Amino acid sequence: MSTVFLIVFFGGIIVLSLPIVLSILLSASSIPLLMGSDTALSWMQIAENAISGAVANNVGLTIVLFMVAGEFMAKGKLTDKIFDTFAYFFGKKKGFMPIVSIVTCMFYGAISGSGPATTAAVGAMCYPLLIEMGYGKMFSASILVSAGCLGMVIPPSVPLTGAAALAGGMDLVPLYQIAAVAGVAAGVLLIIYAYLYCLRKGNGNQEYIDKTVDELRKRKFSDLLKESLWALFTPVLILGTIFTGIADTAQAAVISLIYSIFVATCIYKTIKPSEILPMIKKCTLNAAPLCFMIALASVFSGAMTALDIPAQLANALISSGISGSVLILLILGCMLLLGAFMDCGAAMAIIVPLVYPILVSYGLDPYTSIVSIIICQAVGLCSPLCGLCLLVMSPIAECTIGELGKHVIKLSGLLVLVAVIVALLPGLFSWATAGAFLP
Repeated sequence: MSTVFLIVFFGGIIVLSLPIVLSILLSASSIPLLMGSDTALSWMQIAENAISGAVANNVGLTIVLFMVAGEFMAKGKLTDKIFDTFAYFFGKKKGFMPIVSIVTCMFYGAISGSGPATTAAVGAMCYPLLIEMGYGKMFSASILVSAGCLGMVIPPSVPLTGAAALAGGMDLVPLYQIAAVAGVAAGVLLIIYAYLYCLRKGNGNQEYIDKTVDELRKRKFSDLLKESLWALFTPVLILGTIFTGIADTAQAAVISLIYSIFVATCIYKTIKPSEILPMIKKCTLNAAPLCFMIALASVFSGAMTALDIPAQLANALISSGISGSVLILLILGCMLLLGAFMDCGAAMAIIVPLVYPILVSYGLDPYTSIVSIIICQAVGLCSPLCGLCLLVMSPIAECTIGELGKHVIKLSGLLVLVAVIVALLPGLFSWATAGAFLP
């Protein structure tokens, strides 16, 4: 009875269109009414265990540090350096300028950990270049939106870090390793699509492309490499320290922040020392709502566990004869639906604490399952309703969200395909956790 009450209460609050944070808070606060005697002690134990667990995992600190580091990287114009390096080598090859843009998004995603930030930084620079080179307006914008969404998948992804906390403190290293492989796989599919599109539709204005690359190649390669090496080394530094065990994720976030400040202020000199503290303050304030939501969702997750809701749902599903494959596909479909109507953080705060124990009960690989869920949430960033990447890209491309959304749908299908493969064939991706990166 208490389980039904909590679910109905939570659903009713959402139907009333209250903010998701308030919905979670009110639902968690109703627990003392459901737990009978000794409710005050039970409530305090749940809240204390959930929040102290999140603090012990340094999740909030990791998220804030990576967000601040990403902001410094964006201000440091690292996108330009990465793009110039790949364009120098591959720019003249047929269809390779859109591919260079996709690879730049993947590299920047491994720096910022954010889909919208990747779309904004790379889109603002690459979109005008692609248009000048004769590529189609909608093709260029849709490629940048879809590739920008990979910033949510490729480590150090902020949503991935948050999902690990919501799942009860999963080990981030194997989660990052699987997500890195899945993100690269999704990027490769986008690259294949862009290449085939250019073969069929043409390679834009080849004369202008040749002229642009020739201008770039007038510079000495040693000078270009010296300038770009700091940017190219960033994802190697962040992921390398995590995957080799030199540092945990929180420590890697600290290294990332120190490195980004050093590069932006001392190497590229795009940020003045006087701007450092205001930028840190701004990013910290921007991260606060997400950290607050994770804390509340952790309490809500503890409440559901105390009421035995996940175990009851798992037993009901197992008794109904639903297989693990069907279950994970239903969860992915639910995430796609929620991603179209709801903010990423809110959708994860609802789904991840509920489905994670069920996935474990079914014997499914929790790491590949969470990564596939994150990929589906990345597709939500391309949704015409609440897609942040579409909202970021539409003013850059000077088009409506609806116009751009129609062209992004087919590319979103490629991301969904990767999510399904990760979920149904976990062995193709879980090899990344088998010690390949560990000493």
